[in-house]
Amino acid sequence: MKALTIGTLAPAFTLPASGDPDTRSFTSLSKFRGRPVVLAFYPADWSPVCGDQVALYNQILPEFERHGATLLGISVDGPFCHQAFANDRNLRYPLLADFEPKGRVARDYGVYREEDGTTERALFVIDADGIIRWSYVSPIDVNPGADGILRALEDLRGSTRADHSHSAYERSSTAAVSLIEYGDYECPHCRRAFPVVQRLRSHFGRRLQFEFRNFPLSEIHPHALHAAEAAVSVLSHAGPEEFEAMQRAIFSHQRDGANALDDIHLARYAAESGADAAQVTTDLLAGTFSLAVQEDFLEGVRMGVNGTPTFFIDGVRFDGDWRDLDAFIAAIEQAEASRQTAD
Repeated sequence: MKALTIGTLAPAFTLPASGDPDTRSFTSLSKFRGRPVVLAFYPADWSPVCGDQVALYNQILPEFERHGATLLGISVDGPFCHQAFANDRNLRYPLLADFEPKGRVARDYGVYREEDGTTERALFVIDADGIIRWSYVSPIDVNPGADGILRALEDLRGSTRADHSHSAYERSSTAAVSLIEYGDYECPHCRRAFPVVQRLRSHFGRRLQFEFRNFPLSEIHPHALHAAEAAVSVLSHAGPEEFEAMQRAIFSHQRDGANALDDIHLARYAAESGADAAQVTTDLLAGTFSLAVQEDFLEGVRMGVNGTPTFFIDGVRFDGDWRDLDAFIAAIEQAEASRQTAD
């Protein structure tokens, strides 16, 4: 079975939708004629990759809405399962039940998986006239992110990406290789990556230019956003050494308890790092650096970041195992050799 091609009229459907549990509601594709629609087929509720995917889309829903688009999630789960999943993840967009006849809509779109009775992890962007303008089928175990969706929506509007405080990657004029990490201070994997990055920086010295960018997955990590803002506040008011100390403190205390990264503790870590705790608290209350963190996050989405930590070496995503220090070093050395060849 092959996914429908670009330029095809999107097959019509009417399916049960998550929503008010006391009233069974239905959603039809025709309801959204006149505006773009994003269809996100996913295999099943509650699976780890699906959970990460729907949470990411929930977080960037305002970006879809800014383009006038409606997001609809679709899987073969029943409506009651969808409702429980939507409630658990606080989803602000509907999940449609392609349940009976099972997978009929997925079959119509060419993304039904006969071998296991679920759907492909497939995305479709449909224009205001009901024509498929972009599609992507991801490997079943890979979160496809949202960069392709945003580019497709921008193409529909004939617009270009918004300017951000910094570009996704600009090669420096120095010989240093650029290493960018998109991270989340409440993510346990980022905590484990912190000493790996420190060893890389120690190994390469001035040959490596490292930058940490914020990708707080606030839908699943409730303290991640303020932790990012607090760290940026320390960097702004105190400097890079205090910022690194703040990062070390956050990751060191990350697992101390449910409130280890609340505002009171973040101010305490700032003070221990040599920064002004009162200033950090003021910045958190005022949301002084919320826009800067959001710009980092959206930049990451556009670069294809779908989880944390994600690394880029000279603008190229590193898809190797960052836990393998030797492999990480080899990838950076390869980028370094490429620079020397180009020069």
